[in-house]
Amino acid sequence: MKKYIKRSLLALAAIITVTTVFIAIWIRPPAAAEERLFYGGPVITMADAGVVEAVLVRDGKIVAVGDEAEVHALASPSVTKINLDGRTLMPGLIEPHSHMIASALLGAAIDVSGFAHDSRAEVMATLRRELEDWQGGEWAIAFGWDPVMVDDLEPPTLAELDALSPERPLVILTQMMHDAYANTKALKAAGILEDSPNPPGGEYVRDADGKLTGTLREVGAIGVILGAPPAPPKGAADLLLNLQMGAYARAGYTTVAELGPVGRVHDPVALLKRRLEAEGAPIRGLIYALPPQISPSQTPEDKDKTGAVVGVKFWMDGSPYAGGAAFEEPYEDSALVRERLHLKAGHRGALNYSGDDFEAAFAAYHRRGYQIAVHVQGERAVDRVLDAAEKAFEASPRAGHRHRLEHNALITKAQLERAQILGFTTSFFIDHIYFYGHRLPELVGEARTQRYMPIRTALEAGHHVSFHGDHPATPIGPFRSFATAALRIPRRGEAALGAHERLSRLEALQAMTTGPAWQLGLEHERGSLEVGKSADLVMLSHNPLETDDADLHDIRAQKTWIEGREVDARVATRSNAGLLWDVIIGFF
Repeated sequence: MKKYIKRSLLALAAIITVTTVFIAIWIRPPAAAEERLFYGGPVITMADAGVVEAVLVRDGKIVAVGDEAEVHALASPSVTKINLDGRTLMPGLIEPHSHMIASALLGAAIDVSGFAHDSRAEVMATLRRELEDWQGGEWAIAFGWDPVMVDDLEPPTLAELDALSPERPLVILTQMMHDAYANTKALKAAGILEDSPNPPGGEYVRDADGKLTGTLREVGAIGVILGAPPAPPKGAADLLLNLQMGAYARAGYTTVAELGPVGRVHDPVALLKRRLEAEGAPIRGLIYALPPQISPSQTPEDKDKTGAVVGVKFWMDGSPYAGGAAFEEPYEDSALVRERLHLKAGHRGALNYSGDDFEAAFAAYHRRGYQIAVHVQGERAVDRVLDAAEKAFEASPRAGHRHRLEHNALITKAQLERAQILGFTTSFFIDHIYFYGHRLPELVGEARTQRYMPIRTALEAGHHVSFHGDHPATPIGPFRSFATAALRIPRRGEAALGAHERLSRLEALQAMTTGPAWQLGLEHERGSLEVGKSADLVMLSHNPLETDDADLHDIRAQKTWIEGREVDARVATRSNAGLLWDVIIGFF
C-alpha cells in the first residue's frame, strides 16, 4: 500500500511539474504599480474627509484624497488608473480577534456544526458516514458540535464515542471550542487516565463514580487532548495556513490579529511568522501568544512589522453555550440549561484562574510591556481582570497599555466605565446575537438578553470598540457581523435583541477599521484613508452606508490592496503551488 501511495504521489508530482510550466502565467501575481489612482465610485475614508471621489496612492502610501479632478491633477503621466465602476472603496478591514491556525487545520475536520445540521440524528449520521471511510490520518477530528444551535443535541456518551470509532482515536470539538468529547483510545493516547488530575484551566469530566465520561471542559483540558495527535505532514500546515489567509483576504481583511495560536503544529508562533512574513502574503497580521509561547527574556516586538508578537492571551472564563461563562447571576432555570447543557440549578460558571495566580501573571506581562488580551464573557470574569489590573497599575504605572477585554457578553455599564478609566479597550463577539440570539432568553433570561453584547454602551463609555468573528467559532463573514451590529436581528427571528445597543452604519464600519486599528496600536498607519497612511484598501460590491437593511448580508469584498499592492487571494497562486510541492516532497 505504501509503495502504491508513493508511486501515485510521484505521478502527481510529475503532472504538477509539467502543468506548472503551462499555467505559470495564470498563477503569476498581479504586477506591482508604483502609482495608482482610484476613482469612479464612492471612497469611504473613515476620516474627517468623509466620502470622497478619488484617492491617489504612490509607493504604498496615500498621497491625496478628495475631488476626482483635483486628485487626478496630482498624478503622474504614468499612473495606473483603476475605475471602480460604481463600487465602493474603503480602508481594508481589520479582524482584531481570530485563530488562523485553528481555522486552517479544522477546515479539514469532519463538519458537525449547526450551520450544516438541524438535528442530532443528522450529526450522528454524518459522523458514522465520515468515520466509515476515514482517510484523514491516525486520529479522527470532528468540529462544530453545538447543543444550543442544534435543538436536540445531547452530549455523546463514552460508549457512543467508542462505537463510532472503535479502531482509532476520535475527538469532537464543540463550536466554541470550550468543550470536547474524546473516545477511550484518544484519552489513553493523550495520557488522560482515571486518576489524572485536572489540568490548570480545564477539567476531565467524571461521573458520580469518578469514571471519565469522555467530556473535556475548557482550554486547559482541550489543549492536552489536541496535543496528542501527530502533527500534519511536513509542509501541510504552511499550505493550509496560506490558504486560510487567502480566505481572509477574499472577505476583505488586510490585517488579522491571532489571539492565542493553537493547533497541531510543532511551533504555532513560528508558523504564523513564516507565512505572514512571506513575500506576497495575502494579509498582514499580529500575534498575541499564549504564556508558554513567550520566553522569560522575550519582549514585545514592533507592531508595525507583520508577524510581530505584541501581546499575550488569557481565558478567564469559558463559553456561555457550554456553561462556562462566569456570570454574576445563575443561568436560567430552563429546559435548555437543565436538559441540554446538564447544568444544575444555581450554576454560574467557573473562573479559570485563582485571584493570586492571575494577578501575578497579569502584573508580570504588564511590567514587560506586553498588551494583555483576556477572554471574558460573564461579569465575574470581568471583575477579576479589572481587580488584577488595578493592583498591577498601582505597582507599575504604564500609560497607553491598551489591555483588551475580549467578547464581553454580559459586561455591565459600570464595568465598562471602570475599564475605560483603567485604559482597557473592548472587542465584542457580535455574532453571538446572530447565531444564538433565539436561544439567549433560555440561557440568561429576557432582561440579560437585552443587554447582551453591549457595544453601544461601551462606545458611550468612551471605548474604542471593535467586533470580531473569533474564527473558527463562526464562519468568516465581516458583513454578517456588520449587519448584526447595525440591526441586532438573529438568524432565527425577526425582532431586534437589545435594539438600544445598535450601532449606526458609520459606527459599525468604524468597529471594523479605525476601532481595531487603535486597539492594535496601528492607528497611525491603518484604519482610515488619510494622506501619509498605508494604502491598505478593499473594494466592495455595495456601499455599506447606503445599502438597504435587507441587503446588508449581500455586501461582498471584490479585491484588496496592501501598501498599494494588489493582493492575489486566489487558491491557485504561485505561493500555494510551491507549498503544495513541498508537501508532496515531504512524503519521501
